[in-house]
Amino acid sequence: MNLGVTMVFAIVAVILALSLKSKNPEYSTFISVAVCLVLLFICVSRMRVMLSGIEVLTDKIRMDSTYLVILVKLIGIAYICEFAASISKDAGYSAVASQIELLGKLTMLVVSLPVFMQVVQTVLSLID
Repeated sequence: MNLGVTMVFAIVAVILALSLKSKNPEYSTFISVAVCLVLLFICVSRMRVMLSGIEVLTDKIRMDSTYLVILVKLIGIAYICEFAASISKDAGYSAVASQIELLGKLTMLVVSLPVFMQVVQTVLSLID
C-alpha cells in the first residue's frame, strides 16, 4: 500500500473515531484499535522487505546471522510494545502503558545481553 494512501486512510479513520467518540465511545475505541492493527500489518510487510535487504548485506559481508536475529527481535519488541502502550494510553490506561514500556525495555535488555557479553569478551581479550 502506498504511504500517501495509508496516511489518508489513517486520517479518515481518526476523523471517524472522533465523530463517534461523543455518541458511541466504544465504537471509537474499536475503530482506533482496528486502524492500529491495519497499520501494524503494513509495518510488518515493510519490515519483511527490509529484512530481505539486510540478509543480502549480511551474506555479502559474511556477518554472523546471530546478530541479525537479535536485531530483528529488538525491532519487533519495540514495535509491539509501542503498539500496546499506545492503545493503552488511547483507552485511558496510562499506568498500564508505562508498565508495558518498562517491560519492553527490560525485555530488549535481556535479548541484547549476548551482544553485550561478546563486546566485553572482545575487550577483555584485547587487554590480555
